[in-house]
Amino acid sequence: MAKVLGTSVLLLSVAACGGQPGPGAPAPSTPAAPAPGSSSPLPAPPPSPSGPAQGRPTQGVPPGDTAPAPGQVDASALPAGYPHDLTLAEGGKVVVIQAEEGGCDKISARAGEQTAEQAVVLVTVTKAPRGQMCPMHIKEASLPVPLEQPLGGRKLVLRPGS
Repeated sequence: MAKVLGTSVLLLSVAACGGQPGPGAPAPSTPAAPAPGSSSPLPAPPPSPSGPAQGRPTQGVPPGDTAPAPGQVDASALPAGYPHDLTLAEGGKVVVIQAEEGGCDKISARAGEQTAEQAVVLVTVTKAPRGQMCPMHIKEASLPVPLEQPLGGRKLVLRPGS
């Protein structure tokens, strides 16, 4: 199965690159007209509300956000592959988890128990049922999780949700 998947990815990459002019080829001066009897390409879908369209960069700390203090985040309970990159927004009152969703995988996060010592955020990754075909794409997701009180000096604990 892995060999078939790898071969498929390689063939798709070669096919995608094959139609592009090389570095020495002149760029077309006018856009190509659709072939007779074919329809024009569909317009691009609107940007995802959870992606960079909200004005949030996909890398680094967004303007106005802050990074948690070193050692303030405990993500040790999260399984491998779960997102744990985050920033604090609105003065520490909102935890924003930066994640990538791919294929049929869906990621969500919600606030859990909050005490004077710690705030828990539950992160859930929902996978497709075994054998289900899923598209091969990845999209950026920003998951805002409002806290009851600003995080301040409390520990932020990330745990798997259900």
